[in-house]
This record gives sequence, structure tokens and C-alpha cells, in this order.
Amino acid sequence: MQDSLLRFDQVLRSRQLGGRHYDWVHWDLLRANAEHYGGREAMVDTFGPELRRRTWGDVFDEVNTMIFQLLDAGLLQGDTVLSHLPACLEGAYLDMVTSKLRAKHLGLNVDLGRAELLGLIAKVRPKVAVIVPEWHGRPFIDWYREALARDPELRVYVAGDRQDRWPERMFPLSDLLSPAVWDRYQVRDLDYLKTDPLAVHELLPTAGTTGIPKVSQRTTLDWFHVHSVAIAERAQHTVYDSRMLIGPLSGGSGRLWGVHTPLYTGGKVIYLTEFDEEAVFTLTEQENLTIWTWNPALITRLVTSSHFDRSPLASLRNVSYSGAPLPADVIEKLFARGIKAFNVYGTSEVGGCMSPILAQTDTEHLLAAAGVPFEGFDVAVVDGQGKRLPAGETGEILIWNIHSGYLHDPEESQNTYRDREWGGRWDGYQRTGDLGVYDREGYLRVVGRKKDMILRGAQNIFPKEIEDCLSMHPRIRDVAVVGAPDPVLGERVAVFLVTDDGKPIDLAEIHEYLSGLDVAKYKWPEQIRCVAELPLGPGGKIKKDVLRSWLSKREFNP
Repeated sequence: MQDSLLRFDQVLRSRQLGGRHYDWVHWDLLRANAEHYGGREAMVDTFGPELRRRTWGDVFDEVNTMIFQLLDAGLLQGDTVLSHLPACLEGAYLDMVTSKLRAKHLGLNVDLGRAELLGLIAKVRPKVAVIVPEWHGRPFIDWYREALARDPELRVYVAGDRQDRWPERMFPLSDLLSPAVWDRYQVRDLDYLKTDPLAVHELLPTAGTTGIPKVSQRTTLDWFHVHSVAIAERAQHTVYDSRMLIGPLSGGSGRLWGVHTPLYTGGKVIYLTEFDEEAVFTLTEQENLTIWTWNPALITRLVTSSHFDRSPLASLRNVSYSGAPLPADVIEKLFARGIKAFNVYGTSEVGGCMSPILAQTDTEHLLAAAGVPFEGFDVAVVDGQGKRLPAGETGEILIWNIHSGYLHDPEESQNTYRDREWGGRWDGYQRTGDLGVYDREGYLRVVGRKKDMILRGAQNIFPKEIEDCLSMHPRIRDVAVVGAPDPVLGERVAVFLVTDDGKPIDLAEIHEYLSGLDVAKYKWPEQIRCVAELPLGPGGKIKKDVLRSWLSKREFNP
């Protein structure tokens, strides 16, 4: 079976659906930015004792240096480069480098464990890995030594100075940025490297930190043109914006907000290598930041901190996020400061499929985290028989976009994109497992996960509704609602809470609060536990499977 599901008729259908198609890739945008804004600051990171600052001209020069160094190292068209770095300049550079080389780039989260890492390397077979030697106790240098022993073609570049104990084929990252390569190459030699927006370029792991993730394949056309261009314009990002990426650069949302958006607009981005509340507010003031982007869990932590209330934030105008919803009270708190919150909904396989149209959207739709599908996508809501539902009816969300499937996993690609239940009418669509409902204005609202829906007796309960209500409680900082198994009713509502003051809240207080909001009594939690923190995945989503495992193991006391 072929490794990619991409067929040219998908391109034609995307165009018929209004998708934007261009002939450029990441490197082409970088060249244009260097020509138009060469002296303007483009990228800054906190990877080190001092801020590292680069203009668009600097970025262009360093990216081209890496291109020629990798060519000298034997990297070929179609090969894979793996980056295992925190948010930093080099992680962004590799997206542009590989786009010019028609190679693939796989960015890995630094929270990944040893077994998962070695399993991914065996699956992907990268020719080059760019890494940090260790991260928060994870000895990457040792793990990659194991990988080198198993794969004779792998080369590893490590951020930091060469160490005596490094094995053969392990080099300092500075080698990739050595200008000595220009003794052999000229800028005009770049013209030999023809870019292709239909080549598989970005590889996205689709799972968390346990198990070997599937790896979704994305082209510049389906991922950047149809997806990121629309998002940047709907969110009103411009060349005059300075944004901070709050969260990892690896993965879909990190690439969207940390690479695609600044490349497309020519605006500035700061990569926050380590999350630190005080540093975020300090840099926001010092750098006159206009946008915070990416991780909803970390943005929630910022907005609910004491720093938020006492910081001027005079320049901040927008918070753009994806991967998970922001609580309604966080959105309202931003609104009260004149800051609009902008959400994107989608999946790693097909990308963000919808967002608000910020210039036209009213407060009600923004608070509901609802969006309008992007041009080039078809986003359907269907019932249990696969029938497309009209506005006002809740069903499962299915998404169509140009798709290539998973790397080296044709069977899983077929399982994801082939309709085996409804007679093939939804072939090419991804079943998200999310439940949604369209309103009469064409806005789609996600009401929860199909597997998270709680069936209490004959009543369907959507956890997100209760979570949105409880998130507005003045003492609750984080909240998650799951179904607790029950021998009589099937499930009962269980809630996990993180309080601002660390003191517990009892059920009576929760019930009184929900009663005041006119929440139906059958939806009230019947079990409660206050915890120090909720388990989060790399993308900032609450790991409800972990919470359910606590329930099943009786690690939860009502």
C-alpha cells in the first residue's frame, strides 16, 4: 500500500470549496521577508542567559547556512530531520530549511519519554536529529546514543559544546551554523533547489507522552495555505504585531502560531523556552507585545494570576489559542481589559478547520468558542446513522481537508479516512469523536467529546457545560468533569478541582453555586475531589483518561 493518501483530485476539491492555493513554501516567504523587512526584528528566544535576537535578514542568512551544511552532510530530498528542542530559534529554522530542501521535519515535545522516543525514531528513520543534551532530568544525550547505535545513517547535532564522551556521528549544533560552508557555496546555488507545496513537509505526532504516537503527514498546501493563512487573517495578525509563543514549538499549534503566522505576516515572534509567569508579564511590557499565542492551559494560568490584575498590558490586544477551549470566565476577564480571545478548532490530521471571523464576530460567539469553517474544508455534523444534521441538532463532527494520512502506517491511514460504517459516503473525512452543533448563523460550537459524554440514566450530560459554569466560581482555578461508573445509573458526574487558595470546596457549595446558575439538578456533580493540579498533555489538554483511571482504581474519594 502507498504511504500517502494524497491525490490530485483532493486539490481540485479544496479549490472548489474556496481553499487558497499558492506556489510558495516557508522558505519562499522567508526570502520575501528578508527582502522587504531585512533589518526588522523577526525572532527572539529566551534559550540561554540572555535574549537571542534576529532580524529577518539574520534568519535568512542562518537558514541558508543550515541548508548548505545539511546538503554537505548528505541530506537528500524526502529525508526526515527530527528536532527535539524546547521553543527556540533553531526549532523554527528547521521548518524553513526542510521546506527548501523538500525534506520532512518532525518536531518532538521535550516531555517525550525514552521508550516513546526510540520507538518514534525506529518508525520515522530520520537522517538528522537536532537536540538539547538534557531537559528537566531527561538525559537526551544518552537516549540518542542508543539511537545512533541502532541506526548507522543517523547524525545528531547537540545544542552546546562538544563533549569528550560524545560518540561518532554526534556534533555540536554550532556546526550547522558555521559560515565556513560559504567557502564552497554561493547564494545563487539555492536556485537549484526547487520548492514544492504538494510535497509532504511537516510531520506531526498525534498523541501525548505515552505510547508511540502516530505521525500525521502535512504538505504546505493543506497545512499552511488553506489553514494558517486563513487563521492569520481572521485573527487579524499583521506585520506590526509582536507575539509571544506560550507553549511548545513542536506540534501543530506551535507551528501555526510560532512559524506560519510570523512568516506570513512578517511580524515578530518571541519563543518562551521555559514557562515563567513573571517573565511573560515582564517581556510583554518590555517588548510591547500585542499578542499572546497558543497554550490554553498556560494562558489560563496567566489570566488568573495576580500578575494579570496589576500589570498594565497596554500593548496587548489579542490572545490567539488552539488545542483546547479557554474557560468562559478567562475570556470575559480578557474582554474586561480590552483584549479579544481568538480560538481555532481542529485536529493534527486535518488541521484547524474553523475559527471566528474576528472582525465580524460578536461577543456571544467568542464566549461560546464557536467558529465558521475555513474555505477549503467541509465540516459536517452527523447523527448515528451518518446523516448530515441541520442547524440546532447535536452530532459528531466530521472534517474534510486535503490529507496524506500517517507516515509509514497505511493501514491506520485507511482506518482514519475510510468510511466503513455508513456505506462510504464519508470517505476522506476524519471522524473527530467531538460533538458539535451549528447555529443558524453558520457558527459551529463544540459541546464536548463523544467519549466524554456522561450517560446518567437516560440523560445525556456534556461535561463542558458544567466545566464552563464552574470555571466562573471565584475560588476555582481549574476544573474537569468526567463520568464516574455507577451500577444503577451507568454513570454519575464527578468533578476534579484546583482551587486558587489550595483549600477544599465541598459538594454543598458546588450545588448551591450551580443552583444559582439554574443548572438542571441531574447535571450536578455527585463526587468531588480537590487536587493540586490537573494532569495535562503536551498540548495543554486535560488528560481525562488519567482522571477516569483514578476513578476506576478507586484513587478518588467522594
